[in-house]
Amino acid sequence: MKKLWMVLSALLVIGIGTAGAQVWTANAPANYQLKLPKNQYSPGHQGVVAANWLFNRQQIKVGEKYELEITFKSNRAFTGLDIAIVDGSEKAKWWQELSDWEKIEEAIPANTEITKKFTFTTTTGATGTENRANSIVFDTQGATQEITLTFSKFTLTRVQ
Repeated sequence: MKKLWMVLSALLVIGIGTAGAQVWTANAPANYQLKLPKNQYSPGHQGVVAANWLFNRQQIKVGEKYELEITFKSNRAFTGLDIAIVDGSEKAKWWQELSDWEKIEEAIPANTEITKKFTFTTTTGATGTENRANSIVFDTQGATQEITLTFSKFTLTRVQ
């Protein structure tokens, strides 16, 4: 029994020691839809992905690298779609950017498949492990009605 306890203890220590460097991949459910309603704080629309499957239920830390591969269609044409990693929790006073913004496209046509790949390096850590603290935001510069993005691919990989 003592030997088993020593082996389990060693595995636990090894697991804790490498947890910060784990590489993992998270995928959205098939045909994942994200609604982008009017953003009350800007002239565009905004949708936030804050889900259990995103970020592997781990707290984002400063200096981590993530690759995001997306393929999607929009139900409406609109201008300017940007993306970033954010902490939208109460602890972050409802908005803290955890990465720089990336431009997806200057103009998004309706019903046209768009494929993009991004690499994000976090500049700030999340305030906790809840979904809102570890999320991805899509932000437009303009549109007149709610937008729905339908993803045939939404794959997030922690690479470092």
